[in-house]
Amino acid sequence: MRAFVLAAAAGCLICAPALAADKTVHDKEHGFSLTYPEEWTSETTSGDTMRLKVKSGEKGLTCRVSENLYDPTAPDNPPDPRVFVEKDWSLDSWQTLIGAAFGSANFSNDRLARFPDGYPVRMADMDFRLGDGSAGFYGQAKIAISIRSDRYGFVTCGLMGNSAEETAQMWAPLADEAEKVVNSFVLDPP
Repeated sequence: MRAFVLAAAAGCLICAPALAADKTVHDKEHGFSLTYPEEWTSETTSGDTMRLKVKSGEKGLTCRVSENLYDPTAPDNPPDPRVFVEKDWSLDSWQTLIGAAFGSANFSNDRLARFPDGYPVRMADMDFRLGDGSAGFYGQAKIAISIRSDRYGFVTCGLMGNSAEETAQMWAPLADEAEKVVNSFVLDPP
């Protein structure tokens, strides 16, 4: 579960219909797809879990997709991830799995969604802070997470600013766009 928490700092995932006149990436090797505005840029990723990073350019919105193996027999990991995501989830689950990777994180608007084949995925909004003491950045993001058989995946779309007020002003005109990208994410069935 610890690897899951650390990986969560980089991204999350979900599903929805493709966006018109946008670009869809289907990563067959890692089993996911994501649709984002055609004018956005894709960047090289690093690490063992981040699979895709796209940016909106000067607007400052960045979306990250992560996917990796999930071991239901590992200590602290739920043995039945579908039941966990569908029924046993709480705001504390967000805090444990995702929030632990940040200086502070607050989650709201938690909801259960479904991939096109009905598999469950959790979504939420996240306000967070990175850094220690007086140095740090504030951020807002849309986030989704699913654990599917022997894999987990998630997508985050967010941005950061120098203060909570600055971040809120930057976020307001981009929140709907972030929601559309997060909703476009699909984690393929095993």
